[in-house]
Amino acid sequence: MNREDFPLTHAGMASEFELQKEYYNEGKIFILQIESTLRCPQFCNYCYAGSTPYSPHGMDSEKIKELLDTAAKLEIRMIDWLGGDPLVRKDWYELCEYASNLGLINNIWTSGIPLANPEMAKKVVEVTDGGFISTHLDTINPELYNILHGGESYKGEPKNIELILKGIKNVLSAGKDPNGMVNCITYTSPLADGDAKNMITFMQEKFAIKTCLTLFNPVIHRNANASWEPTNTQIEDAFNHRDMVNYPEDPSCGSMDVSKFYCGTVICITSDGWLIPCSVIRTQEFGNVNEEKLEVLIEKRKKRLLFLDFRDPSKLPGNCGHCANNSFCFGCRSSAYYYEGDILAADPKCYHYTPKILKEED
Repeated sequence: MNREDFPLTHAGMASEFELQKEYYNEGKIFILQIESTLRCPQFCNYCYAGSTPYSPHGMDSEKIKELLDTAAKLEIRMIDWLGGDPLVRKDWYELCEYASNLGLINNIWTSGIPLANPEMAKKVVEVTDGGFISTHLDTINPELYNILHGGESYKGEPKNIELILKGIKNVLSAGKDPNGMVNCITYTSPLADGDAKNMITFMQEKFAIKTCLTLFNPVIHRNANASWEPTNTQIEDAFNHRDMVNYPEDPSCGSMDVSKFYCGTVICITSDGWLIPCSVIRTQEFGNVNEEKLEVLIEKRKKRLLFLDFRDPSKLPGNCGHCANNSFCFGCRSSAYYYEGDILAADPKCYHYTPKILKEED
């Protein structure tokens, strides 16, 4: 196999990486994310969707199949199944099979808890052929897990740690290449004293699995403690560690959790039908698929939806156009949206960013 056959080699979060770059350069959509349910068993205190085991499922199966048909017609290559936890839907397997039969590749973002069932793990491996599986485990420290999960009416359940680890082992035993897996961490200040870095190292050394490091934001994660927002120094420390452990031979994607080739080729449909450029940019400016066809909405708003102006480094803000990382990074668009009020603004959480370029004296 070539390196590009592994979804996470370049933080591109997709196999066929060279094809993904072609889609990026051509302004095409490579991945359609579908938030198939808001239900999730993990009770993350920082969840941007406020997911619980009792949250609504969202769109019905026929509507989702309609979106899959459109994706195939638009030559989209992959489906990211999001939640909540998409594996709690009773028809998750049917929907993934439907996508596969259309020639689409399935990527599944799960809490990891359902994978503790070996039969479930086997089915997930089957339908993600050519795609990846993402689990979500911030820490293996039970006390810290309790702090990050639970809430007023629910106590954090440390046994989930063992369930998720068991799920990862089940997936690997079922034949999934570890390069086709990723573990997602939401980076909060409780993890900044070293636990996030320890988890990145643990997942790489124990399972050969890379980490998707997502920044906590007090606006996005409105249900959590605002003091959990990490400082830029803490962000730099954690993301540099990710680069060193996971991508020692590849360019950095900065304080983004994925590369610009992923962000610039993905769109998302929320559980209630809103078209958004990123699963955490919760806006209604791009329209709703329950009111207009997906292909119509894309055509109307493609330039801003796919950040097409960010293809030209000369149009990037501040020193971004001259940054050594801009071959893989254009700053996190969700940070720009929530901190600066515009998805095309600078990313204030990037530790490389300076707003003005100082000219050298003659």
